[in-house]
Amino acid sequence: MHTPTVFDSNILDTFKELQLSDEKLHHLKNVLRIKDMDDIKISNGKGKIYFGNLEGNVVSLKSNQEFERKNNIDVFISFIQDKDRLRFIVEKLTELSVSSISFGPTDHSQKIKVDLDKFNMWSISAVEQSGNAFKPDIFISNNLDFEKFNHGLDITGKHIKENNSMKNIAIGPEGGWSNSEKDKFKYLSNIGDFTLRTETASILGVSLLM
Repeated sequence: MHTPTVFDSNILDTFKELQLSDEKLHHLKNVLRIKDMDDIKISNGKGKIYFGNLEGNVVSLKSNQEFERKNNIDVFISFIQDKDRLRFIVEKLTELSVSSISFGPTDHSQKIKVDLDKFNMWSISAVEQSGNAFKPDIFISNNLDFEKFNHGLDITGKHIKENNSMKNIAIGPEGGWSNSEKDKFKYLSNIGDFTLRTETASILGVSLLM
């Protein structure tokens, strides 16, 4: 039987039990059909999973396990307007355990209204669905930091396998990087012979760096 996961970034090793919110409790009992004494996992999003059992409205904690992130990958993604596509990107990159996801404008990107709280809600949902020990930090940037994200994905670059030591990647808009932006990257890498949608490029690019 699948053991459900609850996200709580404030849990500590000293806790003997964890009080659940009404919303989390409702989801566990009414959606997932979890009963008293069933197993529950708690992820702190920072590499630690706590194991316990549901007792009323609390999780009685029994043990914990610490995990090490295998790859520290930071991703910058150019703004896109479609909220469903943005959610898909956040969820899949969370499942892939990237260290951080930054969203921001580029020369050819679309203008959008951003809601950081919503982005974090999508990421937390992915942690709970996948049972992941890690939640990425999510940032909204005013511009692209070319010193941090010095590795851009572009169809004109060398294959990413030749630059796979550079873990901070930037994924541009589907209209492509401007020439001035391309000149600012230290490395340009391609991940295929054809232009990919932003969400496809983000998943494939990260997967090839892992």
